[in-house]
Amino acid sequence: MTPIELGVIMREVFTIDQFLSAQSHGVSSGLTLPTISPSLQMVVTAQKINLLLPDHRARFRQQLDFVRRTAPIVQVSFGAEPSRQALRVLVRWFRENGHPNTLIAVGIQPNIAGGCIVRTTTKTFDFSLQRLLQVSQPELAKIIK
Repeated sequence: MTPIELGVIMREVFTIDQFLSAQSHGVSSGLTLPTISPSLQMVVTAQKINLLLPDHRARFRQQLDFVRRTAPIVQVSFGAEPSRQALRVLVRWFRENGHPNTLIAVGIQPNIAGGCIVRTTTKTFDFSLQRLLQVSQPELAKIIK
């Protein structure tokens, strides 16, 4: 899950909560039933959350807020759009070797050509082809001569 997806899910749960609360109080001020995104559907199914129950929604909103406040965010920039499979492997690795709630923000920087650049709040790791070529420039110059 990305930080943006987390925000979308939080907004959807808030909207659902507002709608159901208004319905339970007999207020129908033109509110329409909110839609549920595939991301939210996947999370509530996996966590066995019933969004129709007020206590389930309240607990779920608390959990989402906790994750938003405490989860580390890792920004990963690629030279081109990564495949879904590659992202799954990357997320699994960060969650198994780092924090289980790690959020991954993915970006595209065509100037890195290949590889990726990983940024955390305190460090940057450059695994790009551009950086590799810069570091290897003296050796490449010797070979080309």
